[in-house]
Amino acid sequence: MRSVSWVALLVPLLFSSLPAAARERPVERVSRKRTVHASTAAGGALPELSVAGGSATVITTDVPLGPGGPVLQDEHGRVRLVPVDVTSFILLPSSDLREGERLVLTVPLTPGDSLQISLVTRRGEVDGEVRLVRLQAPVAGQEGVSDVARLLQTVPSAQVGLALSKAWVRLRAGVHVEVESVLRIGPHVFITLSSLPGWKSRPSREDWERLQLRASQGDGSTLVLPLLHVSPPSGDAVSRHTVVATPPGGTAHLLLGVDGSALPETVLALP
Repeated sequence: MRSVSWVALLVPLLFSSLPAAARERPVERVSRKRTVHASTAAGGALPELSVAGGSATVITTDVPLGPGGPVLQDEHGRVRLVPVDVTSFILLPSSDLREGERLVLTVPLTPGDSLQISLVTRRGEVDGEVRLVRLQAPVAGQEGVSDVARLLQTVPSAQVGLALSKAWVRLRAGVHVEVESVLRIGPHVFITLSSLPGWKSRPSREDWERLQLRASQGDGSTLVLPLLHVSPPSGDAVSRHTVVATPPGGTAHLLLGVDGSALPETVLALP
């Protein structure tokens, strides 16, 4: 993360421009410097940033900000957004947020993506500097990702060399699929699934597209991962399918389920 310490020179001036009644005396808190991964995929719990009244939070994105800049759902106007440059901005809360309160911050990025994060207030800590990194689905032609996925679809699962306990996912009523293999190559994870033999109903392309993969972090939070879907080029496309994702650092395990389903997700160890 590039140095943004020079921004500290601006903070006293920015806070001094707030009305006296709107300035909250800073509480003793540990200021953290961290990297936060946020997904471009919809759904799932939003990553949280800890903010505090009288303390500035400097956010730097890994790509330029999109048109219009960040937008905060704060009907009381307690948090001021101050642009710094094309990849940075400052949050200036005039007061702590209430216990349990969350403000949704939308950060548009070029070339058209946007990320959402939640602002909260926690005792004893505040995020002083944050590097915001977007998670994207792997690109089919990049690093031979689609070629690896199709190779996995042509090899019997017993030859992949992974010891997996039987795991399956219910896509919809009467349609279940089995997890054949979970393979990690470099930053990517390849999960290959197949329809269970003996079942009359087979998954459709729409069923496969509803698969959702979440990364469970070591701190207990989860993040929906954008997926690359790869089907076999043959007419057998409805019986086998591979999803590819790039889990962030700190991922403890993966949760595979169906978007919008209330059924429990399948827990997969991260190789």
